[in-house]
Amino acid sequence: MPDDKQRKPGVSAVMQRFPTERRTIEQLAARSEDFCDMCEELAEAERALLLAQALPAEIRGERTAEWLAVIDRLIAEIGAALRTVDLIPIGRADQPKSRS
Repeated sequence: MPDDKQRKPGVSAVMQRFPTERRTIEQLAARSEDFCDMCEELAEAERALLLAQALPAEIRGERTAEWLAVIDRLIAEIGAALRTVDLIPIGRADQPKSRS
């Protein structure tokens, strides 16, 4: 697995948010472009939040709130992806089991 210097910024951002899920994050990032996109979106939103802190006071609060909402949404989506990655489909309930 790559070390922190070789890892994409998005994956590193997710690992900071979910430190106990490092292995799952690396595995999912290695096989899912959609997951990597969410990770990159999180890193970009975190950068935008930092930039919003430097905006003039009259717009800072609104922009900060907007980026915090984006970050919260992405964290929820990433968390859901991490929770479902380990689910193993056993079979569909509407399919009868075959008997050998």
